Amino acid sequence: MNLSLRLSLTWMLGGSLLTPFAQKLDESLFEQSALNKTQQWNWEQSDPGMWQVWLDVDAGLVQEFDGNTRNHVLSVGALGHPEWSNNKLTDAVDRMGYSGFNNAVDWQGWHAPRQVRVGAARQIWKGLSAGLQVGRGHTPAYVNCTRADGEAVVASWTQVRFGDFLDQYLYYDYLHNGNTWQYGNLSTFGSGLSAWTLELVAQHEMAFGLGWTASVGTSAGLQAAVEQEAASMFGAQGLMDPDELGPTLTPLTVAASPRTVSLGCTYRMGALLTGLSWSSTSINSPNRNAWVASGAEAIDPIQQVRFRLGMNF
Repeated sequence: MNLSLRLSLTWMLGGSLLTPFAQKLDESLFEQSALNKTQQWNWEQSDPGMWQVWLDVDAGLVQEFDGNTRNHVLSVGALGHPEWSNNKLTDAVDRMGYSGFNNAVDWQGWHAPRQVRVGAARQIWKGLSAGLQVGRGHTPAYVNCTRADGEAVVASWTQVRFGDFLDQYLYYDYLHNGNTWQYGNLSTFGSGLSAWTLELVAQHEMAFGLGWTASVGTSAGLQAAVEQEAASMFGAQGLMDPDELGPTLTPLTVAASPRTVSLGCTYRMGALLTGLSWSSTSINSPNRNAWVASGAEAIDPIQQVRFRLGMNF
């Protein structure tokens, strides 16, 4: 058998053996490619998925209270110390200003940081989704307190903080006998309330990715936050001027917590979900006008724009 014939037979035999293997390899690669395609995120999906997850961010800062320390101390002194004369109250406030003690309030608590919420919703009927979003942040509240003579009053948490601030001044003024530098540098200003906010969310995609969203919610764990902050106040620690009948304001329980509502629009582009909404946080209670008439601070609604960024799948 000559060389050319041998080479021809070898080529034919090798081809017959490699063809089934090559066919199996092609089929395997095809199946693997199809599997990878189904596992990849479908950024071009035209129909909304069953689930949405997102971050909801306040697009700004919340002004907590203005920086006029004198007006706040006068207000809380009149509320918490009915036994004081106008002259005694005015004198105490003036001496706080002269000593520089009220500098502890400057640049503290004027604004509360923007809140971030995490949300998730599931489609329940024809594009309508329902879900929940949660976050932790600044929370205004009315609080049931006892004033210096033991009577019950209602105050805002800002007033409670200024009440503790006044108690500090009276204590350090007595302890250091007018040593301006010493008690002026020991002054601290209490923290604002921070609690979890829970909101029920509804949203609906109508056409071309456009939709609406709405939510309603309240605060959770606010009583625990009040108790924690109250325990660190000067009155709770027994640090007071001996001439005081008691702490200016002793916080006990939450009288009214805020309610939040929001309304806005959303837009979905493939799997990307964006939104813009307006929200209002307010404290509405049937006793609110009576509290304000009795000396409680009127807590204004907090109105903000929110921005949403999330995923749809």
